[in-house]
Amino acid sequence: MSAENIETARAAYETFGRGDLEALAGMFTEDAEWTTSDELPLGGTVTGRDQIMANFAEIPSYWSAFSVEPEEFIDGGDVVVVRGTQRATGEGGNFESRFAHLIWIRDGQLARGEFYADTAKAAKALGSRAAAA
Repeated sequence: MSAENIETARAAYETFGRGDLEALAGMFTEDAEWTTSDELPLGGTVTGRDQIMANFAEIPSYWSAFSVEPEEFIDGGDVVVVRGTQRATGEGGNFESRFAHLIWIRDGQLARGEFYADTAKAAKALGSRAAAA
C-alpha cells in the first residue's frame, strides 16, 4: 500500500502545481486536516476539504508567485514524507526555503498534512502582508 501512497502524494503535488484545485479537492478526505505555521497568513490548522481548498485559493492574494517543488518522497507507510523547495514572491521580495511535508493517507486520499518550512524567510518576503497572520 505504501507505494500507492507515494503515488497519491506525488499526484497531489502535480495537481497543485497545475493550479487545478477542483481536481485536488477530490484527492482529500472530507474531514482532512492541514497544518502550516500560524505565524503566516493562511496558517494554522484548517479542517475539512472545502476549507482547505478555500485556503489554497487565497494563496495568490498574498503571493504573486508561489511554488512547492518536491524532490523526494519517502515511504513511511500511512505517512509520506516529502522533501523539497518552496519558492515565492511577495511585496517584500522573493524567498526560497527547503521544506518537509508529512502527509497521512487514508483509503487512497490525503487525510492530514503538516507543512514545515522557514517562516522567517516567508514573513520577510510578505512584507507588511505578514502582519495579516
